[in-house]
Amino acid sequence: MIIGSSAKAALCAVFAVFLFGAVYAQKAGVKRPTDKTPVAAGPRVKQIDIDGLKALLRPKGKPILMNFWATWCDPCREEFPDLVKIDAKYKAKLDTITISLDDVEDIATAVPKFLREVKANMPAYLLRTTDESAAISMVAKDWSGSLPMTVIIGADGQTAYQKSGKFNPGVLTDEIEKALRPAVPEVVVLMDFVKVKPGRQAEAMYFYQNNWVAYREEALKRGVIHSYELVDAKSENNSAFDLILITRYLNEAQYKASEKNFEPILKSLRPNGPMLKNEIQPADFRENVFVYTGTVPFSGR
Repeated sequence: MIIGSSAKAALCAVFAVFLFGAVYAQKAGVKRPTDKTPVAAGPRVKQIDIDGLKALLRPKGKPILMNFWATWCDPCREEFPDLVKIDAKYKAKLDTITISLDDVEDIATAVPKFLREVKANMPAYLLRTTDESAAISMVAKDWSGSLPMTVIIGADGQTAYQKSGKFNPGVLTDEIEKALRPAVPEVVVLMDFVKVKPGRQAEAMYFYQNNWVAYREEALKRGVIHSYELVDAKSENNSAFDLILITRYLNEAQYKASEKNFEPILKSLRPNGPMLKNEIQPADFRENVFVYTGTVPFSGR
């Protein structure tokens, strides 16, 4: 039977996973555990398949720290005490999960025995699947399958950090702190600069306060804008504008949907058109309007 190039690549990836343990053991002089005595008391290790792995990769309101290891992997065993300390420190803020790639026959012997020795209390699993390449790519596209492997998945489900090989405790702690920081919204700012015609300040302010402000107050209630401001831009000199109308949107998607979101608000609040002072139309009280948009890379309080 002739195998296509894509199928060969997948088979090579699967073979590499199986081969890694044996090659690593030969190079490092590591022997697989030979003690097959069941552990009477110790952490419970649950067997999962690829669907179980997929479920574990979905955050449940908190970031995930996931570590792939095996009892026959020396770097895995060496870094595990640091993993236990990190889990104890961040247990309330972070879900730490360990996934063993040992043989299934070790699920009640070597694996829980080691976990008991290092006083590990985090949820422990043993992955068994016939499609190792799919499992590898599910965790990280550029992971070769080598151990240990550590991944931080943010509360939003996006990979925040990954390390193939033994992790540095200080670096890992810093990356956890980053993942725990609240995300800064990419606020989009829309600014209208308005020049009012001489002697028409009263009509202009009446229009914006009874229409523009009213629309945005309702938009705030409906959660379709982030915030707004109307700035009376007084100046000693004859400036190019007199009013600055600022509308902030939580993100690009909210900004792009603004026209659709404001349409029902206008129909609800002003079905017969905007409120006007002395029936003066906008074209009669303002000379021009310049519109600018931008994002907020930095913000403070």
